[in-house]
Amino acid sequence: MVVYIDVLIFTNIIINYCILSLTKKFLHLKSSETRIILSAFIGSIFSLTVLINSLNNILSLLIKIICITAMCLIAFKAKQIIVILKSVCATFIFTVLFCGVILLIHNSTRADTIAIINDTIYFQIDSIKLIIISVVVYTIIMLIQRLIKSDFNNTIANLKFTIQGIEYSCYGKIDTGCTVTEPFSGAPVIIVEKGVITNSIIPSRIIPYKALGSEGILDGIKAEKVVIDKRLVEKDVYIAIYKGCIDPQFKAIINHNLTR
Repeated sequence: MVVYIDVLIFTNIIINYCILSLTKKFLHLKSSETRIILSAFIGSIFSLTVLINSLNNILSLLIKIICITAMCLIAFKAKQIIVILKSVCATFIFTVLFCGVILLIHNSTRADTIAIINDTIYFQIDSIKLIIISVVVYTIIMLIQRLIKSDFNNTIANLKFTIQGIEYSCYGKIDTGCTVTEPFSGAPVIIVEKGVITNSIIPSRIIPYKALGSEGILDGIKAEKVVIDKRLVEKDVYIAIYKGCIDPQFKAIINHNLTR
């Protein structure tokens, strides 16, 4: 098969974009489309290894790990080692799944327009068919992801709240063990890392808490609006400000009563 460099790069940009998007969704990472596209392009440069005839399996795997690590660092801009490791592992797993599904399609259809050289996928087809195949594979892996998704990830939610006219957002864990309430009104409380709230606010409440493996008193303020996974919370909610680090994967602990 004749390998065309432009087709090879374009093919792997699309595949890398799908894989990085899956990693982003699976681990609830924050990243802009620009960073994901840039990362997908950088990763596609590594696909030029198909031009190396004498690349052994160990060296091929090492190059793949270096490529995936570079892609994750560019796409997700993670600083914590645990987040980087998780993103690299998830991206590697999705890459294997992606290649596996395409290989299954290849073996089932006996297509002579698909080749896997040095663990790199090459399609000798037009761009429209390539996009269609990528969308199909992406959808299949998304379905697999939903089937194997752990209970831990199911408790992570996209949190948005408004205080003094300013909207803040972060990921929060819906914790069945968190039943913190504002002591006077009994309104449920969401505990948020101080770093999420970038503007100065004047707390209006002192809220005792028993969570995060400890107990104490937090400054709190009533939220004007709270949205959890695009669902508006139609009840009073207080935001309690935690000065430490909650977790690298999420920045808030959400009272589970708010999702009922």
